[in-house]
Amino acid sequence: MKAGDIVRFRNSGMMIHDFPNEVPWELGLLIEYHKWEKIATVMYNGELIRIRAADVTKAGKKDEIRQCIRQRKQ
Repeated sequence: MKAGDIVRFRNSGMMIHDFPNEVPWELGLLIEYHKWEKIATVMYNGELIRIRAADVTKAGKKDEIRQCIRQRKQ
């Protein structure tokens, strides 16, 4: 992952320990990622969020389509 990539992430503050698969993936812009820190800085809704690397992956085309569909339903 490089700075400027669109990433999907799960905010660890929103984690539900009993049901981790039910926490929704969100899309954000990767600002900074250092392999040795295992921490990613992601911009989401105008805020910078620091998230552990295990909860961040590079987003693909299908992730963007799912995000658009979810927003239209709301």
